Order: sequence, then C-alpha cells, then structure tokens
Amino acid sequence: MVADTANVKKQFKERISERLIALGHIPRVIRLAWESYPVGSIAIPIATLVAGSLPAGYLFCIKKVIDGVTVWVRGDAATGRQTVVLFLALAFVTRLVEQGINALLQFFNWRLQQLIRWRVQEKIAQRANTLDQSFFDTPAFYDKLERARSEAFRTQAVITAITRGGREVITVCTYVSMLALLAWWIIPCLLIITIPGWLLRFKYGWLRWRISFIRIPEERLMYYYFQLMTSKEAAKELRLFGLADHLAKLWRNAFRGFMKQDMQIAAQANGADFVASAFRTATLVGLYAYVIYRTVTDARVTIGDLFLYTQAMERTLESMGYVFDSISELYENTLFVSNLFEYLKQEPQITPPEKPALVPSPIRHGIRFEGVSFRYPGCPENVLHDVSFEIGVGEKIALVGENGAGKTTLVKLLSRLYDPQEGRITVDGIDLRQIDPKEWFRQFGIIFQDFVKYWVTARENVGFGQLEYVNDLPRIRAAGDKSGATDCIERLDKSWDTVLGRFFTEGHELSVGEWQKVALARAFLREAQVLVLDEPTASLDAKQEYEIFKRFNELTQGKTTILVSHRFSTVRMADRIFVIERGRLIESGSHDELVSLGGIYADLFDRQASAYR
Repeated sequence: MVADTANVKKQFKERISERLIALGHIPRVIRLAWESYPVGSIAIPIATLVAGSLPAGYLFCIKKVIDGVTVWVRGDAATGRQTVVLFLALAFVTRLVEQGINALLQFFNWRLQQLIRWRVQEKIAQRANTLDQSFFDTPAFYDKLERARSEAFRTQAVITAITRGGREVITVCTYVSMLALLAWWIIPCLLIITIPGWLLRFKYGWLRWRISFIRIPEERLMYYYFQLMTSKEAAKELRLFGLADHLAKLWRNAFRGFMKQDMQIAAQANGADFVASAFRTATLVGLYAYVIYRTVTDARVTIGDLFLYTQAMERTLESMGYVFDSISELYENTLFVSNLFEYLKQEPQITPPEKPALVPSPIRHGIRFEGVSFRYPGCPENVLHDVSFEIGVGEKIALVGENGAGKTTLVKLLSRLYDPQEGRITVDGIDLRQIDPKEWFRQFGIIFQDFVKYWVTARENVGFGQLEYVNDLPRIRAAGDKSGATDCIERLDKSWDTVLGRFFTEGHELSVGEWQKVALARAFLREAQVLVLDEPTASLDAKQEYEIFKRFNELTQGKTTILVSHRFSTVRMADRIFVIERGRLIESGSHDELVSLGGIYADLFDRQASAYR
C-alpha cells in the first residue's frame, strides 16, 4: 500500500530536528568531494568567486555604452564615440572571460561529479564487504542499501547546489550594491517577494524525501517483480505457469500508485509556485514603474541608469531565485544524502580483537563446539540448541539431517560468518572470537550449496578460490582435475579463458553439474586447513559423483573435512557422521555404528536405500 500523503504532511512540523541533522551532512559531503578530487575542490570555489562578479561588470559596461550613445545623439560625437568604443570593448572582454571561466567550471564540475560518483559507489561496496553475514539476513539492511544506492547521485547534486548557490550569492551582492545607489528599500522588497517560493520548495522537497523514504520497501517489491520478468532464471517458469501477465499487473499497479501520489504532490507544488510567481511579477512591475518615474523626474538618472536598474532588479530577482533554489536543492539533496550516511555508519559486530590470537598452523588438537546455541537475526526461536562435539585434526565429518535441521548453519558458525548467542567454538582451545576473522577465513576451502556462478573466465572462476593463484594455470588446472572440471573447460574454444555464463558477449553457459565442478575446483585450489563441502555433488550424475568420491580420501588428504549431504552413498565415506535433528545433535558415529544403532540415521538410510531396490 502506497504511503499516505495526508499522514506524511501531518509530520511536517514534527521533523525540524530531522531537517537540521540533514544540513549537518554538508561538511561530510564537502570532505567527500575533497577526497575524490582535491584539485577541483580548490579550483571550483575560486572560479565561482570570479564568475559571480562578472555579470554585474558586463551590465555596467552596457549601461555606459547606452549613456555614450545618448551623448553621441545629443551632439557630442567625439565623447560619445569614445565612450561607446571603450565600454563595448570592455563588455566583450568581460563576457569572453565569463564564458571561459564558465567552460572551466563546467569541466571541473563534470570531473568532480564523475569522481565523487565512483567514490560513493566504492564506499557503498566497501561497507557491504565489511559487514557481517547477519546484516544480509534482514530486510532493513536491504532497505538501507537500496536508499544509499539509488540516491548516491545526490552527493554530486549537493556540490552542484553549493557552487551554483555560491556564485549567485556573489552575483546578487554586486547587483544589490548598484540598486542601493537608487533606493535602499528596493533590496528588502526583492528579498520579500522571493521568500514565498523558496518556502514552498523547502516544504515540498521535504515531503518528496519523506514519501520516498517511507515507500522504499514497496519500491523494492516493485523492482523485484521487474527483475523476475526480465531474469533468465525465472523465464522458464513464468512462461510455463503463465505468470508473466500476473507479475506485470502487480508491477503496473504499484507503479500507478506511486505515480498517482507523485502527481498529487507535483500538482500542489506547481500550483503554489504559480501563485508565488504571480505575486513576484506584480511587485517587479511596480518597481519598474518607480525606476521609470525617477528617470523622467530626476536629471541625475540617465537612460543608461534606467537600463542598469531595471536589468539589475530583474537579474537580482533571478539570482535570488537561483540562490533559494540552490538552498532548497541543497536541503532536499542532503535529506537524501542522509540515507547514504545512515548506511555507511553501520558497523560489523564480528570484529578483530585488539590483540588477536594467532591461528594455529597447523591445527594440532582440533575444533570443538561447546554448548552452542544460535538463532538468525529477527528469528524468535533458536536454529541450534546446545550443540557440542569435537572434530579431530584431519578427521572427515559428515553432517546428516532433513532440510532445515541446522547443518549449513553449523558450517556458517564454524567458518565464523556468524557468532553463536550461547556457547563457544574453539580451535586448539582458542575461542574463535579471539582470532581475527579474516585470518580464520583463510583457513577454509568451502563450496556452499548455493555457490556463486561468476560470469568471468573459467580461469578466474577457479582462481577466485585463492587470488594469488588466479594466473597460475597449472595450479588451476590441477584443481580442475580434482573436481572433474578440466575436461569440460578444455573442450571450450578458449579453454580456461572462456567467459562462463550468457550474461556477456561470447559467454558460454555450463550445465548445472559443470558449474558445480567449477565451484568444487575453487574450493580445492585454496590452501586451507579445513575443507567444507556443502552438498558438493548435488548436481552431479551418479557416474560423476562416483568418480569424485572414489578419490575422496585423496582429495581431502591432510585436511579436516566437513561434508554436508543428503546422499548416504556419500556420507558413509566419512570417519564419523553427525545426525542433526531440529537443531540438536542426536547421533554420532561411523556409518556401520549408526546403522547398527537402529536410530534415526538407520531409518533415513533404509528409506533412501529402498528407492534403489
């Protein structure tokens, strides 16, 4: 349901502190501009200062030209001609310099916009990479990420508003100094007739931001519909199940709701702006009449002065409008920029201790789970309950259980993507919380059930397992030999330099099983003490699975191995099998021991075996 515009309006008077906080982000944006483009950050204010003073100089030159023409017409040809030639030349030089500075400003601003845009995107990506896995389990995080990502361009708009506003302030000051010579009270009049329009922009700028903030979750849902309609993964089911029209309708209804709301605000804003503009025009006509009267009745006011003062009033009003527009834009954009800084201020919970313990290398005694309980963010119930076990050095452990039992969660805790709420996990007696997470990550070669298909070359797909070997083709090929990926990759036209997937031109799509072989090679490439294989053969056929697991001991030689699988033909190769049920460790032992026990494992094994009898 689209955010209620009327309710949002009621909050307007209650958000003064919110507005002041938003303006407080301006120094941070300026600092961001300095980090992105120091040269431009210096050159832009200097060029702006000069450019802001030139329009009034040009106007004064034209005023003198008109006065020169008047003198010339009245009979003093020599004086008039000299004045006209001199000030026409000065006007030409002034305009030429102004255009040159404007061209420089345009270049500097363009360069700054490009660099600050990339800087912001880099910061968004870097922050995402520093946050714990738990952040990616909550819709609130994705709302913040979407707000930051979609409004990243606002940082450029803040800088543009500052430079444009600064220039117009200087221009206004030069015009005002001219008008003060005619009548000081003209200045406050011009200021007063500009304020209503500015207040309206201020109000509706806040309103647009507030509505945008509230409806981000609904916009994400709308974009999700669009993603489904355009994704390769969903294309088959959408056609077979006839879902395309239904999703298009959902997307269209959401879009129309947003459009109706935006049009309502736009209509109100434009109507109010028209009234303010009419008041501004009426007042300006009155001021024109006063200048004409002074020109007719006061001999000291020349025809050139008439031109100068009327143009100065017109341009002062125009420049004041630009100043207030810049302030409104600055304010509105800082409101949106606050979304970026709200996202960037998120801090990971899993951080290195001040004095991290060294990772045992090699691990000598093993890994222990001691009374571990865990629940995912936002979940009221634990996924794991008081789990305790020990894994010996070089031991091969299999985790067995129904879907949702907690097998993959155990792997995530072991690799420290999460920390348990209760209990602890140790390696050689050292609590994992005492170890730098990045150093612990390096100890793992992992293939998850939902492994990533990287749309890059086959060599990079495997090399991402350990980046220092990404160009070491013999090592990559050896890892491919272990997983069975070498044969399917070297049949391709460009072999290991073939781009995988159909996302880019000349990309080659692999079958699901071939992708899994590539992911396995990525895990085998890594020089790790612990190897984790989460459903490593789920997409392989029986022959391929047999080829890998008849060499299971060879492939896992010297590594502590955790195997997660539903296939009992696979897990029986493990030294010990842990049976997980509803987050609890129910049984453990070798395949033969568990079958003899006649418990849950034996029952599951019999059921699966019966399908092949």
